[in-house]
Amino acid sequence: MRRRDERGSSLLMVLVVITVVALALSALLTRSDAAQKVTESLRKEAASSYTADGAMQAAINNLRNSTYNGDAGQHCFGLSDTLSLLAFDGLNPVAVKCQPDPKQAVVQCQTDSDCNRPDNAILALSTIPGEAAISVAQPAASTFRIHGKVFSNSSIDVTAGSLSASGTLSARGLCSAGVLAPLCGLGGAIQSAPIYDVAVTTVPAHRSLPPCTTPDSLVTFTPGYYDDADALTQMMATTSPCHGSTWWFKPGTYYFDFHNTTNPLLTGTNTWTMAAGTLVAGAPVNAAGAAIPAPPVPAPIPGACASPTSAGSAAAGVQFIFGGNSRLAVDGGKAELCGTYSASRPPIAVYGLTSGSETVSSDVLKPTAVSLLSKFGLSATPGRLGTEDGVAASWKSTVASESAGLTLSGYNQAGAIPVGSVLESADLKITHRHSDPLTTDKLDLSVDVGPGAPITASMTGRPGGSAYGVTTIPLDASRTGQLARAIYGGTFTGASIALTVGLTAKDDTEDIDAIRIELNYREPSFRKGNGCVTDGPYPATGCALISGNVAVNGTVYAPEAALDLTSTGGNRPLIEAGVVIRALRVSITGSLSGVAIDLPDVSPGFTFGLHLSVYLCPGALVCVPSGRPALQAKIGLVDADPSSPDAGRRKVTVLGWWRPG
Repeated sequence: MRRRDERGSSLLMVLVVITVVALALSALLTRSDAAQKVTESLRKEAASSYTADGAMQAAINNLRNSTYNGDAGQHCFGLSDTLSLLAFDGLNPVAVKCQPDPKQAVVQCQTDSDCNRPDNAILALSTIPGEAAISVAQPAASTFRIHGKVFSNSSIDVTAGSLSASGTLSARGLCSAGVLAPLCGLGGAIQSAPIYDVAVTTVPAHRSLPPCTTPDSLVTFTPGYYDDADALTQMMATTSPCHGSTWWFKPGTYYFDFHNTTNPLLTGTNTWTMAAGTLVAGAPVNAAGAAIPAPPVPAPIPGACASPTSAGSAAAGVQFIFGGNSRLAVDGGKAELCGTYSASRPPIAVYGLTSGSETVSSDVLKPTAVSLLSKFGLSATPGRLGTEDGVAASWKSTVASESAGLTLSGYNQAGAIPVGSVLESADLKITHRHSDPLTTDKLDLSVDVGPGAPITASMTGRPGGSAYGVTTIPLDASRTGQLARAIYGGTFTGASIALTVGLTAKDDTEDIDAIRIELNYREPSFRKGNGCVTDGPYPATGCALISGNVAVNGTVYAPEAALDLTSTGGNRPLIEAGVVIRALRVSITGSLSGVAIDLPDVSPGFTFGLHLSVYLCPGALVCVPSGRPALQAKIGLVDADPSSPDAGRRKVTVLGWWRPG
């Protein structure tokens, strides 16, 4: 019995050993399988990482070799914003999705004179006694912040709060206590304005105002020359048929040279006053900065048009050129002006002319045709009647108190007179004589210059004798008649004259040597600022070139004028690319956070930011970018000239590279 029990115990121990060994082997096998799975997973993850990296590099290389710069209608990868890479990872497709970031402005400065921005955020040039070159009125405890350098030829006055600049802040004159860290009272040499060319070399085409019929509508202006401030004021008045509208000035060059005080056909003053509505000048954009066909009504100002300092070269803007003593006063509503990016000059949105003057054009108009149905007969020819040379058209009276008529036409040697020209004077001059010394001849005439009633006149001529004399008959002496209107409207193409000569005595001979029109008019021209625009000290005397609630996304260049801006606050700069002005006056009633006057920093090139996301789609036929991306990056494309990217030579800067966790 005892030996049988020992055999059972041995069997039990064998079973225990077998079980332990089996469990150990099972654990070892399980760990080995797990390690193999981990290794396989790591291999797959590494392969996915390599695939994503490769796809990202392929997308970047594609963009480097493209001319994509975010212009309207463009896509990152030709026809799409998604780059599809079929069978990129073996048989698995990969997709790279591209999303543009807002463009960043380039500021390229080889030297101070070769730069597409001014050297100073504010260059105030006034040397007029009693005029502060920079004057800021704002709530107490406020800071008027300027990004860039500031220089004043005279004083800087801050009535409350403080004024600070990120660059050097200096003035030849004294500064008030609120000017932070100033170099004031320097004296020394007066600084002069840099020389910037105007956007165009000739006056743009004269424009009439667009229709104005519906309130709270979109009223669209075309680039060109505008000379009637009163008409603009009436359109933008609170009682206008289109009051409360958005006044959209499409991208291009506008020349405002108001002649309301010098052209009798116009009324009012040379101040264009905006009393209500929103004025948008430039390429319209939405709140996200994307281009839209037209601004809304009302337009959200600021931010209604594409700024050259943030939207890049694709943003075509405006240049408002002011001549003479023309000026804009925004008394109600808001206005925003956006300039145009350039790689070679500042994005000037407001230009006050510092040179140029009007000249009087003089034309002597002669007949080109004469009717043969006349008592003067064959002696009356255009050649004889066009030149003072003693060779005359002649007629001899056969009875007492007889008359003879002449009909002449042509008088078109002036050619096409530009629309907007202002008549200065027009005289019909008749060089003639008659033989009877005891009588005086008589002249009756009718001058037809186009639509409307002809100009008529009757007058006693000259006593008889052998010498020629000139009888002068003023035409449209008030400068408000048909001739003045035809010249202003560009419809003058010549004139026809019906002349009747009366002789009192029988056998008296009338000799007419010439019948000509002497025309004097002023064509539209660039005129330097004058009158109250250049007078000072402002505001005691003179007037501001632009005043009111106006935001300028670009550069203001008006070195002989004053600028008077008002703001209720906000977080956007009043001027985004520097100001060159005689005197700058700013009044802020609310809280203005951030920079008030900005000047873009110098950058190495035009940078266009893009977000790239890589998507892996194992087992699919086509990869649709959705879900969590395998890899993301932010890159910048850098071009020397943003308007003409150089495919294959443009630089790529990787701004960020990460794998979503």
